[in-house]
Amino acid sequence: MKILHLLYSGLGGHGNVFFSMISADTKRAYEFEALFYGIEEVRAEFMEDCEREKIPWYFAKKTTWLDVKYYYKIMMLIRKSNPDIIFLHGSAYILPAKLAGYFTRKKCKIIIRETQANHLKTKAQWVSLSGAMFLADHIVCLTQEFKSQIKEKLRWLYREKKVRVISNGINLELYKPGEKLQDETMVIGMQSRIVRIKDHHTLIKAFALVKEEFKSAGVNLKLRIAGDGDLKEALVVLAKELVLSDDVEFTGMIPEKELVDFLQSLDIYVHASFGETMSTSIMQAMACKLPVIASDVNGINNMITDQQTGLLVPPENIVMLAAAMSRLIRDEQLRKAYSNKAYDYAMNNFSNNSMFELYKALF
Repeated sequence: MKILHLLYSGLGGHGNVFFSMISADTKRAYEFEALFYGIEEVRAEFMEDCEREKIPWYFAKKTTWLDVKYYYKIMMLIRKSNPDIIFLHGSAYILPAKLAGYFTRKKCKIIIRETQANHLKTKAQWVSLSGAMFLADHIVCLTQEFKSQIKEKLRWLYREKKVRVISNGINLELYKPGEKLQDETMVIGMQSRIVRIKDHHTLIKAFALVKEEFKSAGVNLKLRIAGDGDLKEALVVLAKELVLSDDVEFTGMIPEKELVDFLQSLDIYVHASFGETMSTSIMQAMACKLPVIASDVNGINNMITDQQTGLLVPPENIVMLAAAMSRLIRDEQLRKAYSNKAYDYAMNNFSNNSMFELYKALF
């Protein structure tokens, strides 16, 4: 059985779920292919992983907002693949996928893994999801809460029989605790796309407060931000304005193996965001046994229990985020307690093998 995944070409959770699914298919029961799309070139890491796993892949690059040729190319590439299943990481491409399916040489099933946080969806995204309720064979929600929100929003358009809940999973053999080199610097970090739905501005401003607080105590602090996006340059300017150029490191895009090293180099993981569905970055941090501070928003507060598996703070609240970081910096025992509980939760809930078994039922 051939499964063609349509996934974003740049940084994000699509690629992680795709390759986690492949690594869980230890018996090679399925034939996977990838169709990358988007305004960014395909990540070199994705190409290397496809070559290593012997996975055929294609790329459709978007050049303008009304790029008709782009959607036509996607349709033609789906036809070329001739899959048994078209797996969409989001409902935006349901129409070209359905049209292409009509012209494949065999009847194919369409499965959608819906990922965009509901409160951040645009009108166009709600329209796509509404259409997907009729055109897709199955729609996968990452959490029960996410499913309930969609049901309430779509009302009579919602199709209960098509919707399933399958949580994301990660490769727990890859994302695991590491031995951090002992030094005098306390390292705080975040990894994600640097886009408007993330709250990097608040993180950097809060870090400036913490840096000033511990200045007289002689505590060395460093903030490492991994990822790339259209707001990166603005963040670089902000760090310079706050006189933090030497204290804030922007690593840019890093491949997965280096991402594990990045996480293992941290003392505290902070995820500042306006909303998620089920944050892959937080899953990875918890699996690497890091204490986590994150925004108290949908898609995060269903993963982290405040003051049990981590700390939650309101989005855009610079003072409270700084206070949370300060609290963990000062209290080593609290850092250990949160990291241990986060790790246990990850081991029990984030397995890519468990995720794959549930998808096999749909396949």
